[in-house]
Amino acid sequence: MENSEWNELFVRLKDQSLTIQVWQLEQPNPVALRCEQSRHRTLAHLRACQEQWLAIVRHFMDRDNPSVKILHPWRKFDHELYASQDWAVHLERFMDDRATWLSLEGRVDRERGGKWNGKPDTIAGLTRRLADHEAHHLRQFTL
Repeated sequence: MENSEWNELFVRLKDQSLTIQVWQLEQPNPVALRCEQSRHRTLAHLRACQEQWLAIVRHFMDRDNPSVKILHPWRKFDHELYASQDWAVHLERFMDDRATWLSLEGRVDRERGGKWNGKPDTIAGLTRRLADHEAHHLRQFTL
């Protein structure tokens, strides 16, 4: 990955977090089954994804070629009852983890990697995954 692409990912992550940060508080919607049916559910889902992928990044930073097993973000979402947790909790955790992720920009070897759930990946790949995945969900609320 070129420096320009790496830097652009962090611009996107910053912009996307600002978009999320100004969303209006929304209470859990017990009938919402999918992200696009509820901003609360979307925020909770984005939190779960970022948490899980950041955990992988930490393993990649700590050890050479680790093999990491994680719960799929939707399983974490269900297991930790994210659908019913308070908006403020989700937003605070999301923003804390985002600050951690953004701090990686100038201090990590983006090509450092390993495997997660049996798939090879790198810190750069996970950063791209996060930015693209969020962009997909954010477009659902701007169409």
